[in-house]
Amino acid sequence: MEILLGYYTFVFCFFLIGTLILFALEKILVICFEQLKELLYPTPTLTEEQANEIRKEAADFVHSKHRPWMYDDTFAEYLGLVHEMSKQRWNELYGRDL
Repeated sequence: MEILLGYYTFVFCFFLIGTLILFALEKILVICFEQLKELLYPTPTLTEEQANEIRKEAADFVHSKHRPWMYDDTFAEYLGLVHEMSKQRWNELYGRDL
């Protein structure tokens, strides 16, 4: 009985360690392929001028709204608006989502 329990323990550990090694190897290969893809076909980005224009438009829009209350989180609204406007500009220029 003890031999059988030792055998089961050995097989369990063998498969567990093998699975962990294969998982780590797969993650390393995925990272390497993504880096290689980015090196060969870099992702286009918005220019700094375009990004500054988007930030300025978003800031003007947020600050132009009438706010009768005092404690409003305009920075969170600004960040959300910059994100949406950046996605819209990206789709206009490149025709696909980020």
